[in-house]
Amino acid sequence: MVREIRFPPTIVDKKVQIPRTKEQVMEVFKSSDKDGDGRLSKEELKASFKKLGSRWSSFRAWRALGHADANKDGFISMEEIGELLSYALKCGYKL
Repeated sequence: MVREIRFPPTIVDKKVQIPRTKEQVMEVFKSSDKDGDGRLSKEELKASFKKLGSRWSSFRAWRALGHADANKDGFISMEEIGELLSYALKCGYKL
């Protein structure tokens, strides 16, 4: 008689998600400034939120502009990036 040995089921590749740090989010935004003008356009914001894992990157870019674009010029400047960072961190993007 052959005995079958059973092992308890194992969890394969269960990922633990942790919130991104302020520095990690800031790096994503800075790396999205493709034209190097020191400000983020709606398209650059959209690319940033896509990198952060947003399912609705266009919506997030639109909301970010409304939240952080203090002078309403359609761009997020380096002076306004603190508000953008606050908005993005409130969204809770995780690694």
